[in-house]
Amino acid sequence: MPRLSDPRFTPDCTIRLDGTAIPARTGEPLALALLAADRPLLARSHKYHRPRGPFCLTGTCHGCLVRVEGQPSVRSCRLACREGLEVATQHALPTAAADLLGVIDLATPGGLDHHHLGTSSQPVNRLVVALSRRLAGMGRLPDEGPPAPAADAPEVEPWEALVIGGGPAGLGAAWALARAGRRVLLAEAEPRLGGRLRGGDRPERLEVDWPRLAQQAVQAAGEVACDTSALGLWRDGGAPLALLSATRPGDAAPRLRLIRPGAIVLCPGGTAVPPLLEDGDRPGVLWGRGLAQALAEHGTLPGRRAAVLGTGREAHALADRLLQAGLPAVLVPAAARALGRGRVRGLLTAEGERIPCDVVAVVGPPAPATDLGRQLGAEAPFDPAVGAFALRVDGAGATGVPGLWAAGEVTGAMDAGRAIEAGHRAGEAAAAALARGAAHG
Repeated sequence: MPRLSDPRFTPDCTIRLDGTAIPARTGEPLALALLAADRPLLARSHKYHRPRGPFCLTGTCHGCLVRVEGQPSVRSCRLACREGLEVATQHALPTAAADLLGVIDLATPGGLDHHHLGTSSQPVNRLVVALSRRLAGMGRLPDEGPPAPAADAPEVEPWEALVIGGGPAGLGAAWALARAGRRVLLAEAEPRLGGRLRGGDRPERLEVDWPRLAQQAVQAAGEVACDTSALGLWRDGGAPLALLSATRPGDAAPRLRLIRPGAIVLCPGGTAVPPLLEDGDRPGVLWGRGLAQALAEHGTLPGRRAAVLGTGREAHALADRLLQAGLPAVLVPAAARALGRGRVRGLLTAEGERIPCDVVAVVGPPAPATDLGRQLGAEAPFDPAVGAFALRVDGAGATGVPGLWAAGEVTGAMDAGRAIEAGHRAGEAAAAALARGAAHG
């Protein structure tokens, strides 16, 4: 049962993977079509040629890289399916499913020190270096060069406020700014607003359709820009500048936008964290939030038996959603090792219990995406609760950097309800600061 039995998710086109026809839905992410077709193995790792497949399903990892019509290392979770799409697995000989070089991993269980390999004599060393260079990298060079970037530099766009991230916190911030009458640009890297709300993460106190509410409020006097990533923040003459990259269907190359906002509210959330267990890099190990989103929006069921690896409300909610969709799921608080090779076949606990499964859904707090905040000088101390660095803010989301606020999981672990509330407070604080500046100006 690779897909939900719903007419909306019925395949209507055919793609080809390594020459094999695969049913797909027009517009669905390539990675999800391949998971639904029971093809999670997409590539091999750089050094040991270990099996690789999708993990985060949200564009923040590199597990789903494939070669698409001559272009290597394309994120399959970011490529829409269409009739006749030609896809090839990469960094394998001849294919990822039958990689002869996979023997490297089997032959070196204790690891491979390539820095000292073959150094006994100069001729042997030259041979080893030449061979390692042939095996290194990800895929082959593209058949054609990338499209040329736009010749003209982007013009500076003045905005009263810029909200980066359209998840729960970003929605709350953008709504507060728009309600205060501020001209706000809401930039979201995903095709749609909502973040984890898109996967069904709706605490009981969240009765409002926040993506729709915030989008309507912002569009009344501003702009919602989906498929738009923030490449960097810096100060130009004391005022902040933001460089955005917008990718839209039909564009030969991403369109760059240079934004000069009066206030910035950072709500980029975080990135998926792989599980801390031996062989946890096997295909079939998936980020729980990406899997929940794939199930809700595309009806993807990537296996026949799932183990939800994690604890807490989010883990229980995901297990319940999988069960309701017809995918048997068991909660596993912790595991020591993933079993299987070409794809996961089970989990082994520290007590020696074997849990059969062909899908492992990893649940836990993401690693806060602090890069943009740190570029402007915001502090990001280590947060033991998430095991990573998080932006330091006060109760109103202020970072200590003039004109910069932050909210949501970029500041630490929190549920969707708390993230919306934090974003709302940060948006209100930013709007108040803009009003004070206008009054003094």
